Amino acid sequence: MSPYSRFVVDGFDADALLGVVRDTRFEQRLLAAGHFRACVQRLVFPEFSLDSGAYTLPIFASGSFSQGMIALALAVTCAQPMWANGRWIAAGQIMVFAEDSELNVRPSPGGWQWAVMLIPRTVLQREAVQRVGRELRLPKVGWYSRGAAPRDARNLREGVFTVLQDAAGWQGIVRPEQLEMQAATLLGVFIDAVAASDGGPERRGLGSCNERRRDAIVRQAEAYLKLQLENPYDSRALSRHLGVGERQLERLFRDAYGHGPCHWHQLARLNLARSALRHARGSVGVTEVATRFGFAHLGRFSVMYRDVFGESPRDTLRG
Repeated sequence: MSPYSRFVVDGFDADALLGVVRDTRFEQRLLAAGHFRACVQRLVFPEFSLDSGAYTLPIFASGSFSQGMIALALAVTCAQPMWANGRWIAAGQIMVFAEDSELNVRPSPGGWQWAVMLIPRTVLQREAVQRVGRELRLPKVGWYSRGAAPRDARNLREGVFTVLQDAAGWQGIVRPEQLEMQAATLLGVFIDAVAASDGGPERRGLGSCNERRRDAIVRQAEAYLKLQLENPYDSRALSRHLGVGERQLERLFRDAYGHGPCHWHQLARLNLARSALRHARGSVGVTEVATRFGFAHLGRFSVMYRDVFGESPRDTLRG
């Protein structure tokens, strides 16, 4: 079996994107209108793995990394800094997650490529001692991210690009020395990036507390709205439930998603309707699905659906 695999998702399909990071489940929701296309690549080495995805439209992804693995993540490319767990992260900036940590991420519009290395803590520390002469300061729980120097960010991004391009050109049986060379390249650029920025979680200041609080409010708002998907959006009810002003909620959602909670509510319903249409069986029709998710006006539902997904609900149902 080849250590390298690649697949393309042409048209947004949340189910096909669930396992884009090895041994995980990341729920993904489309956040912008247009035709969605994703190219997902995976490299599996004896002691760690690398996953990477290039998306044409911004999505919101939420999930947890696999147990027993440190996750080293970055935006290889993004037009503007991306939002991750309440913080803005620039391209090439390394993010370090302890085992089983949660990630909620939204890229900026304009195309996006991400990469995630999953590696046991003991393996990473062993390789770090050999390369930089010391163990890395890794979080025991949660995560951290610090600004990367331009050189470190460039080397990390170029290293990931180079390894993936070389792997895509492999044909037939992959020689052990090829795999060892690629593994050494990846471990080198990731360890250098972490070592250059591993001030660690204990040096994070008050700003991180505010970030966690803002992120917690958005998560609580999401949980409430998910229970209201069959009902019209009610900003006052949401505000009362959270004890947070409507204007503050609007600002927090725009930071996290680029739009307010009302649009979040509408997009969540549209994404669920798309999943239901893709899995519809028997006599289930568009009208039944639209009604199930609170769209009383079928014509308006069809227009909104086409604007977001680039096809009509009937096309999805037939597809």
